[in-house]
Amino acid sequence: MRRLVLVVAVVALVLGTVMVARGDVPCEVLATQPSCEVALRPGPSEDTLELVSIGDADAFPPAEGQLRMTTVAVQDDLTFGSWLSARTSSVAEAVPRGEIYPDDIDRDEVAELNEAAMADSQLVATIAALERLGHELEGDGALVAGVMEDAVTDELEVGDVIVAVDGEVVEESLDLVETVQASAPGDELELEVLDEHGPRLVDIELGVSPEDPDQGFVGVLLTTDLDLPVDIDIDAGVIGGPSAGMMFALSIMELLEPEDLIDGRVVAGTGTLDRAGAVGAVGGVPQKISGATSGVEGTRADVFLVPRDNLPEAEDAAVGNDILLVPVGTLDEALTALDDLREGREPVDALRLAAP
Repeated sequence: MRRLVLVVAVVALVLGTVMVARGDVPCEVLATQPSCEVALRPGPSEDTLELVSIGDADAFPPAEGQLRMTTVAVQDDLTFGSWLSARTSSVAEAVPRGEIYPDDIDRDEVAELNEAAMADSQLVATIAALERLGHELEGDGALVAGVMEDAVTDELEVGDVIVAVDGEVVEESLDLVETVQASAPGDELELEVLDEHGPRLVDIELGVSPEDPDQGFVGVLLTTDLDLPVDIDIDAGVIGGPSAGMMFALSIMELLEPEDLIDGRVVAGTGTLDRAGAVGAVGGVPQKISGATSGVEGTRADVFLVPRDNLPEAEDAAVGNDILLVPVGTLDEALTALDDLREGREPVDALRLAAP
């Protein structure tokens, strides 16, 4: 059986007010200049049912309908004309450059982090879907998948498996992440580590998290090695980021269950997904809704599943066709909404966006 790893991000981009210099004058002063901003525009959407492959189990693809992941296109190096277009467009948005390209991380690193986030979203979606289909999954420790330059120790290497922290068993990477997040900079932890030579103890002193100065930091990327009961592969091509997690999970469940979840509809959506099934807020929601209803890919969505926390901005999206907007806070809520639609009921808190 193919073994997959669940990536738990210990590293994250810190998106905030980042000043990008234009000459000797910061962008906060020249806030209306093209070089200070990038444009977010509707990106393509793809049918995730076609991106998911089931290798060693029966698959039940629906006869009709699609589950479409949505994207945002980032337009960089704006001319004055393209910047003005983004500023005045109903479907585009100009945002500070630092929100997309922090000045302390180069673009290759941003691309690598987005690629890792996409891999993470696929694996979390796989696990969440399989657990809701009745499979019990357990890990054997936290596998070190990467070590940052500013890691607090040089005694951890890629391939090490951390099986205990301060004597407490670590089954999944999340166990260790939660311990670190509950600790403060300067706290000391004893890690029990396995490698090809056997067990060893590694003592570390936590650094300062780039996300929270009161939170501990190690500086490694962790995974949980899981032996999954079904061989599932997701190929998203060059698309990066974590925001397709919910759509991947729904697609896996649609393919593995005989019941038709979407009942012939074209359902688009966005939202991160965690191991517990919570759907998280994402960026670029108005652009994603506009893209799903633009018909650029030859298909217009009937329904859009949006993270509940993104609903206020979603309500103002410009659409190319009428669409039912359904806010969801969990994967279970998304499944309930699809069941409501199959039974002819309108999902809770759903609203219709009308095309002009």
